[in-house]
Amino acid sequence: MELLQGSLYFIGDDFFRKVEDSNLMVNYATTPRPHYYAVRDVKMGLLWRIPCSSRVEKYQRIIHDRKNRHRSTLGVRIVKIRGEKTVLLFQSMFPIREKYIGGRYFRAGMPVLVANPETVEIIERQANRVITFIRRGIRFFPDQPDAMRIEKLMLEELAQAEE
Repeated sequence: MELLQGSLYFIGDDFFRKVEDSNLMVNYATTPRPHYYAVRDVKMGLLWRIPCSSRVEKYQRIIHDRKNRHRSTLGVRIVKIRGEKTVLLFQSMFPIREKYIGGRYFRAGMPVLVANPETVEIIERQANRVITFIRRGIRFFPDQPDAMRIEKLMLEELAQAEE
């Protein structure tokens, strides 16, 4: 499957069974949700997934509180997708292989994506900063997925597939 920049995707259940991380937002029983923004890590050959949330008011309060306490808001960003505010949870990013993509997110027959190229560039830049921090062992919140353990699993699997 070709990944289109700015598009949102689902993740298949087999990924969640493989990595067994209780801090990941897994699919609902009846539908493949939540959906994720994908950022390609060309150096490692993986995709980093940014969970999306519709709980805008909750995260607006968190951002406001963090700013008032002079704390970083790098872990969360609110963007417009199809004219609606959506929260990107950079703090919960994790890497996967393309084989675990469950499909592209469509609503009313139309693909859901970040259409503004400037917003896409901002997201990509912020994602790469967060990945750098995660690789340095910086945690954004206590219940953050173990992205480095997941990356190790995905790289091992990728190496085995290439043998």
